[in-house]
Amino acid sequence: MNDQEQNLHSRERVHRILRHEGASETALDALGGQQALLAGLDLPDQWREYLATGDIRYVEIELPCDEPAVFADYLSGLPPGADISCWGVGRIALQNAQGHNAGHQYYHPLAAVDTVEDLAAFPFPCADMCKTAAELHAEVDALHAAGFAVIGNLSQTILETAYLMRGMDRLFMDFYERPDYLHALFTQLCETRIMQARRLAEAGVDAIRIGDDIATQQGLMLSLPMYREFLRPSHAAVVAAAREAAPDLPIAYHSDGNLTPLLPDLIAIGVTAINPVQPECMDLRAIQREYGRDLTLWGCTPVQSIYANGTAGQVQAQTRFLLDELSQEYGIIIQFMNIVLTETVQANLAAFFMEFARRRF
Repeated sequence: MNDQEQNLHSRERVHRILRHEGASETALDALGGQQALLAGLDLPDQWREYLATGDIRYVEIELPCDEPAVFADYLSGLPPGADISCWGVGRIALQNAQGHNAGHQYYHPLAAVDTVEDLAAFPFPCADMCKTAAELHAEVDALHAAGFAVIGNLSQTILETAYLMRGMDRLFMDFYERPDYLHALFTQLCETRIMQARRLAEAGVDAIRIGDDIATQQGLMLSLPMYREFLRPSHAAVVAAAREAAPDLPIAYHSDGNLTPLLPDLIAIGVTAINPVQPECMDLRAIQREYGRDLTLWGCTPVQSIYANGTAGQVQAQTRFLLDELSQEYGIIIQFMNIVLTETVQANLAAFFMEFARRRF
């Protein structure tokens, strides 16, 4: 099968999997392009393009930040050359000793904004200034024409954006010390996310991915009662807004860490897929057995353990587990996320891609 034929099947394959109808099927989410993961790997040319691009593309509604100077009073100590997001969050890119991406250092514009009154004066982005409906439709249509499934990206929906703006330590103290402040902040963020979800659904995306990193590998960072009081109403409102425009639209939820205790709540608000389902802290077999008819498993790669420290044989065995067992009843989507490239990782990625491509082609 050549790359053009492969892409013609991509959207249909992802549709079936996201609707829990893709028995024995596996899609590949390359996060818009994983050429860097393939660099230097000895792979046949007829496989390389598909493995680099996968079955999925992402679109999003970027909010404008035309005047970053409006955040100057909120970003004391920001170094020259730092990026400033539409939310006023400053950041500097970090690298590890090998020169690979190692995350960012952040500067929090709400660090000293402690009252609801001061929060009301903060220059939140204007949602009306983002890309037009026609531009968004054209972007989605072009990707559909190329055969890709299109995901509307709304990651960092509420909580992550809030702790980037406020700082995680302050934000988690606010749950106890300033609950009214948190409700006001989350409401402000939710209004923007509702607009974005509705526009993405109206543009014809195949699914929407929301999410907030809400878990460590040991468990949730918020208790379930706190989640239900503070965050679930916002998550539910965003899902409902998307479904008003597209009633059967699949909704994925992203969070690193062990999400298992939260899964019944996510299903209750209409989430139909979870990502990245870290094998280091989530039991893939148990989750598929208990929740597979309701939740598509999306990710499923042990990048922190086997890919970072294991052998090619272990990678091949885990790949066979994904393809021969986990995907059998409902299908899965494989994705590599938060992966740091080392010589070991590169060798193990080569083992995965060779095993996956042999099965696919």
